[in-house]
Amino acid sequence: MRDGDPDRLGFEALARRLAMILTNPTIGDSLVVGLEGRWGSGKSSLLRKIENELDEIRADYPHSLVHFRPWLIGSRDALLAALFDDLSVAIDSIEADRGDASRSTKAKATKAINATRDFAAALGKLGGVIELAGTATALGPLAAAGKWVKELGGAARRDQAAKSLSTLKVDLAKALEALGHRIIVTIDDLDRLEPSETLEVLRLARSVADLPNVVYLICYDSEVIARNIKHAANVDDGHAFLEKVVQLTIMVPQPETFQLRYWFAEELNALCGDLSDEARTRLRTVADQEGGKQLRTPRAVNRALDAVRLLWPPLREVGLDFVDLVWLQLIKDANPRLYRWIEEYCATAAEIAIGAGRVDEEDRTDMLQSLLACVEPGYFDDIHYRYNFAEQLPGLDVNYAKDEGIFTLFTRFTGRERDRAIASRRLMSPDHYRYYFALSNPSHALLQADYDRFWAAVASGSNGTAALILEYHCTSTNRPMGKADMLFDRIGGAEGRDLVPAEAEHLLIALSNVLDEAYRKRPFDIGWVFSLWDRAERLVPKLLASLDAEERRARVIDTVFRYGKAISWVSSLYRHDIFYQGKFGDEKKPPSEWLFTSEELERISQIMNQRFEQLTLDEFLLAIEARRMLFTWVQGGGGDAAKEFIDIHLSNNDSFLRILETLRSVVSTSDGQFYVIKRSNLGDFLDYQTARERVSALAKIPSDLQKLAGTILTAFEEGENY
Repeated sequence: MRDGDPDRLGFEALARRLAMILTNPTIGDSLVVGLEGRWGSGKSSLLRKIENELDEIRADYPHSLVHFRPWLIGSRDALLAALFDDLSVAIDSIEADRGDASRSTKAKATKAINATRDFAAALGKLGGVIELAGTATALGPLAAAGKWVKELGGAARRDQAAKSLSTLKVDLAKALEALGHRIIVTIDDLDRLEPSETLEVLRLARSVADLPNVVYLICYDSEVIARNIKHAANVDDGHAFLEKVVQLTIMVPQPETFQLRYWFAEELNALCGDLSDEARTRLRTVADQEGGKQLRTPRAVNRALDAVRLLWPPLREVGLDFVDLVWLQLIKDANPRLYRWIEEYCATAAEIAIGAGRVDEEDRTDMLQSLLACVEPGYFDDIHYRYNFAEQLPGLDVNYAKDEGIFTLFTRFTGRERDRAIASRRLMSPDHYRYYFALSNPSHALLQADYDRFWAAVASGSNGTAALILEYHCTSTNRPMGKADMLFDRIGGAEGRDLVPAEAEHLLIALSNVLDEAYRKRPFDIGWVFSLWDRAERLVPKLLASLDAEERRARVIDTVFRYGKAISWVSSLYRHDIFYQGKFGDEKKPPSEWLFTSEELERISQIMNQRFEQLTLDEFLLAIEARRMLFTWVQGGGGDAAKEFIDIHLSNNDSFLRILETLRSVVSTSDGQFYVIKRSNLGDFLDYQTARERVSALAKIPSDLQKLAGTILTAFEEGENY
């Protein structure tokens, strides 16, 4: 839930009481409070409400609030520095918070700040040589164990040189106790950290920063944390370890019966707009039955609502059915395998409905067994649920007799039923079903014969595969999604074909050779999440996973990046993992979202930097998304080489202007699209003002370059407006 949303889960009263506990003046020692709940249970929402309540009672119960988010911080040393920086800021603001400018308060606050900084400085000097071990709860026992200091490495200041870390901590504790001001440190998403990082944060709260009047409120899923502790600390019982750190555990209360589905239904009513009585009846049924089955946590409600909010506007424009969208999203979030089964069923039913396919009894039996494999035993035991599930799909009949299967699949879908589904643009419509899965209408141009031809080409080698991909991409379907797009969707989607290693190798190499040419033959919006490049990228994990040996995988990756003719698409794969693995930027993703391992990325980086350095200026300027490729070179660690590459061409006016032309970006507004050059476009390659003055001068000189210079000068001017 977001700030300002109604208190649908009844958290406000609990948050108010917890705020009172955290500010209780009788708590003088350090205290670690755990806010425990499983993933999606509303921990972060409850934490925000607690923080809001703390702000409300600050005047009556003075305290400082520190929002510490360790998952935004990299190393252990940075973790220590960040926490003590936050504590220093909190102490420094005490006078302003109190409205108290007395000499006594100032002196105590100053002393506490200095003590905090001295202690943090000493920790920083020790760096990574402190080994916090076991379940110790203070620095004294750690030092006694003889594990915590290997070498001092220099003192922060001369007068600190003789002080031990323990003495500095005692000084800090005395200063905070004398200050008499509560500091509350909230830590969210502890279960998002790696196991070793989880352990560091817990030890930090309980062994290093356990200080008078400092209270920690930590949010976590105890099962996840216990597993992380067991792995990182090499202990038998992660729960027992956690209990020694957390003194008070508050369980996030479970929603009351029907609470989540009522909340879901209320939000849907605000989203759907005008619905017929029949549609509203169906919506109530879906919210009650499917919502009751799938919505188990507040996060599940929010995920489903966010998906509907995102998908409904474009689907509403083409007149699709709101209730079908809601039903499908509920299933997609809770059971992706069942969602994929429904997608495959609808696709097959559509082929049957237009007369392009048929199924026999064996097909029906296999499809039914596939359905039952997607769900737990007893999933369809409730007759009412079974009936309403069948009502959503074409040709799905319920069997009520015990000696029959629960459903009969692909029964006759009459012309009248088909026409009614098409007119209403329902999920059952053969002309509209694919909108619900891919935001685009189905094109029946990709026949089974086309599909069979493709796999025959893949079996024969990468060259024939690349040629056929290009042919399919250039075949007009009179629709935004071409045959190659549909092909890639089927490979990675409901088709679910298992590839043999040779097929995966041939297809990966083909993609690395053809996708730049495909763009040049029939351009598309590369930035669109459903572009041909994006669809191909989503195939990469599946293709890599289908390679049968590490040697083959390494060889294929080397071939793709060293020799792939589609250097711009290959560069986009490289750039994906530069960001997702945290090599550049601050949005590192979990390994499950990486395309390659960290070791593979290091090898790819070496190969790509070599390729970039070997480019001629013409090859670079003719590359697709050359500006993005240039910055990928920089982001991958080749900044000096990239700058040198640009520098050697700047003396020539023609090269200078062509480079600037490449560095432009496009801004889309209600007035149209404009090419712009901002300071950020030039990065560290060119000085903005110097470049602009040179372009301005060239635009005034009659020559073959005057027109291009004028165009680029306009981009500089537009960059000031947008």
